[in-house]
Amino acid sequence: MRGRLLALVVVGLVLVSVWGLTPGIAGGGGGVVLDVDPSHPAYPAVKYLIDTGVISIADTGGEFRGDSALLRYDAAQWLYRAMQRMGQAQAGVDVAGLESRLNSLQAQVQNLQADVASNASGISSLKTSVNSISSEVQSLKTQAPAGLSGRVQTNFLLGITGVLLGIAAVAMVLFWP
Repeated sequence: MRGRLLALVVVGLVLVSVWGLTPGIAGGGGGVVLDVDPSHPAYPAVKYLIDTGVISIADTGGEFRGDSALLRYDAAQWLYRAMQRMGQAQAGVDVAGLESRLNSLQAQVQNLQADVASNASGISSLKTSVNSISSEVQSLKTQAPAGLSGRVQTNFLLGITGVLLGIAAVAMVLFWP
């Protein structure tokens, strides 16, 4: 079983290698056109124009013939096909939909601007309230007798300690044998 799987993998790799290295097959390493070397600077452009259908090499036996003269008839056909493709690409754009989305975005921006303007007055009143509270805290600090905060903390800790000792005493009474 393992040997058969290995054989299938090897055969697959050989087929993929042959496919990729053979000229004219699937645009592999040998090229999509028999007479254009993939390392040539014009190869990507030639391949793109053939793949998109702007240039046809069906009547030349799979050769681009880049060294031969360009006839005005061929140039006219290539330009015509290229312009058709551009027109088809532009025809796919939904301008009305884009305008609708733009209008919707403009309305949302205007709503956000109105929200910001209405929140500005609320923020201003909050600042006034915070300043008022801050001044009241300052006046309380100045009016409080010295050491009052320390006494409050001490009383709080003593109260908590008393509660914990009371709970411990009740637990001992209830659960001590």
